[in-house]
Order: sequence, then structure tokens, then C-alpha cells
Amino acid sequence: MKHTVSYMILLSFILIFSNSASADDSQLSEIEIQEPSEWEIIVIDQSTSLPNGNETFSDGDYVRISIQVSNAGNHTINGSWKLKLLSEGVWHPSVGQNETWDANDNQISEMTLGPLIEGIMTLKFEISLANSTSNISETIEITVSPNPILFTSAGEANIAITGEPAYIGDILTASILVGNGGDSEGSVMLSLYDIDSMILFSGDPVFISPGSSREISVDFNFSSYGEKWFQWKINSDSGGVSPDLSGNHTITILPQQEVRVGLSSSDWSVSNGLSIDYWISLTDGPERNVQVSIFEYESGISKELQKFIITLSQGVRQLDIQITDPGPGLDRIEISVEPLSWYSGQIPDLDVQLISPQPIIEITSCVQSPDVLEFSDTLTITCTISNIGNSDSLPGHVTLSRVSDGYIFSDSGLSMIQVNVGEEKPISLTVPNWQDEGTTALQVKFSSVISTSSGSIAVQANQRPSDGFEIPFDPTAALLGAVSGLVLMMMLLAFWRVATERTPDTEKKNLDSTSRIEKRRERDNIEASCPTCSQRLSIPGDHVGRVRCPACSNSFEVGVREEIKISTDSPAVEEDIESKDKENVEIFSVSDNDILSCPSCDQLLKVPLVKRPVMSRCPACRCEFMALGGDLDE
Repeated sequence: MKHTVSYMILLSFILIFSNSASADDSQLSEIEIQEPSEWEIIVIDQSTSLPNGNETFSDGDYVRISIQVSNAGNHTINGSWKLKLLSEGVWHPSVGQNETWDANDNQISEMTLGPLIEGIMTLKFEISLANSTSNISETIEITVSPNPILFTSAGEANIAITGEPAYIGDILTASILVGNGGDSEGSVMLSLYDIDSMILFSGDPVFISPGSSREISVDFNFSSYGEKWFQWKINSDSGGVSPDLSGNHTITILPQQEVRVGLSSSDWSVSNGLSIDYWISLTDGPERNVQVSIFEYESGISKELQKFIITLSQGVRQLDIQITDPGPGLDRIEISVEPLSWYSGQIPDLDVQLISPQPIIEITSCVQSPDVLEFSDTLTITCTISNIGNSDSLPGHVTLSRVSDGYIFSDSGLSMIQVNVGEEKPISLTVPNWQDEGTTALQVKFSSVISTSSGSIAVQANQRPSDGFEIPFDPTAALLGAVSGLVLMMMLLAFWRVATERTPDTEKKNLDSTSRIEKRRERDNIEASCPTCSQRLSIPGDHVGRVRCPACSNSFEVGVREEIKISTDSPAVEEDIESKDKENVEIFSVSDNDILSCPSCDQLLKVPLVKRPVMSRCPACRCEFMALGGDLDE
């Protein structure tokens, strides 16, 4: 009974396996491979995978093969295909892949094969289904002709390396001399394959004419150090490359050279500007080119200041930055170094933080000497000037002035003063012949190109001595009131005269007009300038004697007038008297424009200013006078 059960189980497995195999075989029968005579086999350019136009197969060619596979069944079939190559009596698996064929559908299988070998080559396309040992296949024979191009070594059959000793990231060049021994032109390129990194380096294609030779090269580098082993090969899209144009090569890569940048010193002053000394170092090895970029940051906004290329030798290189007039908002300088055509790894930027120099000048402890001034005494003001900032000051000058009107009593002038950081020094200013009475507020001021500071002091002075009696009022206020009243009266008089006077009759000679004009001229106010403080004063025209300046209390003489000299060589106007002796004329009229008045009758006349001085006659009163230009007081 036990054996019977075993046989039943074994029989069941056999039946199941047979049914499965039969099912796979039935599916395989539904697969159909395109007739080999209909296969599409096209010679292609290896670099572009595009057809190169050749209709025959040559040694070294690459071909693209397209084969149609049809599924005539109603079910999807899973399996795989392979393309095998028979060469010199041996089958070589070439390409293959898993595939799915949809029901009632046609599908193209495409593959690339190469390089072809001269002679008769057999191509076999084979399909196998999943979970089946059965397969179907189709074969075709192609004839591969000798290649008209023959590339061989034109020198040593090995590549040459330039650029050693090599460091990480250095660009190296591999080259070899290749000749064309065929009868057709073709192109070749040199390729290197780094086995460790699996990186392929390929050079540019180089055309070589029959009977000629060219150097073929490729640039490459390594990103790690140590002994490197790589493969090299000469490739050609048109084939015909000798097997000797390939091989292996080793090279030693050294650790990378390192570049560093650092700060030596930084100084920023208002007098000398900004000066930064920095260094760039290079570790042992050959000379290297680097690009240095310098940026300034002002209020957070960056601006490229400099950019230049320098060659570094191993060791330390000192450099500097000079900015004569940096902006007040400059807060940092950034220096970056970048290798050119070589690798140094990460180079940290140099970040220089800056603090704007700010001299802070203070003027304190101002005292007067003597303690109480008398009229006409010499005043000396002594103060202490100090710098509590972070930078030396620029040279400046010190002035002493009156607070009320800004009048400057004393100025250091050409004697410039500079105060260094933390320095205190005394300063003295002198005022001779003091004229003010009572308390006078003074200001001591230091001024330079970039800064201004001031201090103050109240100067005490006694009243000026009297001449035997005291005036019971302020003379300055009284004088100002008198002048104001006089001006008002003159304005009222002028309005009255305009309203009452008329031009005299031309036939009547007014004997009193001259005296009236002279009297009016004497009554009119004139302006005088104080010789001490240049204050302009309004004074009655007939006043002769001393006048006191209300601003500085200085007294001076007025009313002395120089003799007016009249030029005799100026041409006369149309109504001039030619025969008159001009030097003996005592009557004249003056104005600063083309209109003036007759000194006898006040008739307004037009005498061009450019023709003066000149003798003239009034058409109204027939008075003869000298017409002058300008102001008699000038």
C-alpha cells in the first residue's frame, strides 16, 4: 500500500511536468522570428550610433540589427532572446535580454554588434521561454571584407603621459602617435578607462589621411591619490584599428597641494585711510596660479573691489590692500582665493571685520584770565582739548567767538592742532583790547575736515569808566532810536516833497534851488562802516565828528570827504558846453544809472552813464553842471 501511494505521487508529478512542458511548447509554437533575409543590418558610426552609409561590412565595423518577432497566440508570452556570433568555429554570446511579447502583436528586437572580424561570420538569433528548456532560432551568414583603413602605431606602441608628478585634480595628458597604412581616410580617438572610479575619458576624433600619422591625445585627472591603473585604447568609427593600439598603464597621484589665506594686520585711521596686510600660502610642490577676489561690504551690500591672478610658489606670499578714502559704512572686507586649472580642495575665505574710526573731541575746563576784565584789558581763554574716540583726529584750527552774533575774536589760523587718541592738551586764545561790559557768552570751537566740537565760557567784565558823569540811559539804545526816528522823518519829508514840488518854468531862474539842493544833500543819511567789526551804520549826511558803533562799542571819525577829481577827457552829450573850462566847474550831479537830477531845479535828465564825466546843461533852468557817475562816498 505504501509503494502504491509513492507511485501515485510520482505519476502525478510526471503528468504535471508533462502538461507544463506541453503548455510551454505550445506557446513557443506561437512565436515566429522574421526571415533572416528580411533582417535589417546597418553599418553605424560608433560615436553617434547613426548609419555611416556603407553598404558592405568591413573589418572593425559596428552594425545595428533589427529583427521582428510575432506572437500569433491569444496570450502574453514571457521569455528572452540572445544574439550569438560564430567566429573561427566558436560561438560567442554577444547580446541578449528578457522580453515580453503581447498577444497578437509584432515586436522589434534591436541590438548593436561589433567590431566585426574579417571573414565569414554567422549570426544566430535565439528565443527561449520562461520555465522551458526549448527554444527557437534563426541564423544568417555575412561576409566581412578587409578594412580599407589600417591604423597602427607610428612609434612606440604605448601611450606617453605629460604633467607628472601629478597631484589630485591636476590635468594630465596621454598621447600616442598613430599612422594610417590603408588606402582611405579615417578618424581615431584615444580613450582611457579608470577601473576604480569607472570613469571614461575620451579625446577628440582626429582624421588621418592614408600614409600619414598624427598624435592622438586625451586630457584626464584623478580625484584621489595613490597608484592608479587604467586601460587605454585607440577607437575608430570606421574600424581598421590594430590590436596593438590598446593596453594598460599605471601612474602615481600625489596628495593635493593646499592653499591658505590669513590676516597679518588691519589699520583704519581718518588720516591714513584703511590698510590691510594679508598672506597666501602654498604647500610643497610646483608653482600654482590662483585668482584673488576682494569684496567690500558697506551696510550689508557687497561690491567687488579687486580681482587679479597671481602665481604662488611654495611658502608664504605677503600682500596688502590700501583704501585711501573708505566709506563710513564699510563694515568688512572679504578675500577669496580660487585655484586655476588645478585642485586644492576647499579654501576658506578671509573675512576681515572692520570698525569705522571715530575721533571724539571734547573741549573742557575753560577759564579766563584775568578773572574780571577791565575795559581795554587783554583777555586770555585757556581750555583743555582731549580725544576720547578710537582714532587720531585730523588737523584742525580753534576759534573763539561771541555767541550772540558769531563775531570771531581769535583764530588759530595756520597753526593747526591734532589730537591723538587718549591725548589731553591745553589751548590758549587771546583777545586784546576787550570792549564788552558785563557778562559775555563765548564759544571755543575746534573744526577739522570730518569733525567739529565746541566748549563755552561766560566772560565777566566791569563797566567801562565814565568821563565825569553817568548817562542815565543806554547810549546804544538811544542811538538806535535816534537813527530810526531820523530815517522815519526823512521818508515822510521825501513823500511831502514829491507831493508839493513842481518843475520850475524854463524862463524863470530859481536862484534858491542850488542852496535848497545842497541843504537837502546835507540832511540825507549816509552809510559808514565800522573799521573794527565792519558793522554798517546810518549817519546824517551833515554830521562831522566821532560816531560809536553799537555792535562793538568802538568810536571813529566820520564826515571827512576827499576832493572829487573830475576827468576832462570824457566826451560831452548832445547838449554839452564845448567852450566851458571843465576844471573850473563847481556844480555837479551824481547818479549810478543813466538818469540824474539837475542840481539847480531837480529836473530829471538822461545822461548816459558810459559818457560820464561830461559837462551838461539843464533844458529847464539852463544850469550848467558836471554829470558824474557812481557814488561820491566810494
